[in-house]
Amino acid sequence: MSHRTTFIRATLASGVLAAGMLLAGCNGNVRSGGPVVANVPLHYDMTLEAYKNGQFLLDGALLSPEDLASHFRYLDEQKKLPKTVLLKPSSESGVKDTQLRWFAGLQVTFGFKGYAELDGKLTVVNAQAQPNTKK
Repeated sequence: MSHRTTFIRATLASGVLAAGMLLAGCNGNVRSGGPVVANVPLHYDMTLEAYKNGQFLLDGALLSPEDLASHFRYLDEQKKLPKTVLLKPSSESGVKDTQLRWFAGLQVTFGFKGYAELDGKLTVVNAQAQPNTKK
């Protein structure tokens, strides 16, 4: 092998390594050590939008939290519950804590996998029921 071939291979290898490090440095999750969601669905069975005054938008319909819970009960009776649900901000309002709590409660009650778009980041909502400690 000639010196020229060795030099070209070394240059290419260092270029690939530099490009990989540069791309890894651009990823905010790698840099900050934050959690990474690996199994994000490309399609959600249902998409909810957060609206003003703690309300939700579902397929263009404005629903109170109680109305949304009633809709989920209806879907449960019809055996048509969604498996994945996305909660995202609407053009009118961002996701508020009260809406996120309602969403988490629906997730626990109806057993779907919940995702929320919070501050531009997709987050898995991992709600769990509190154990009953009263006897």
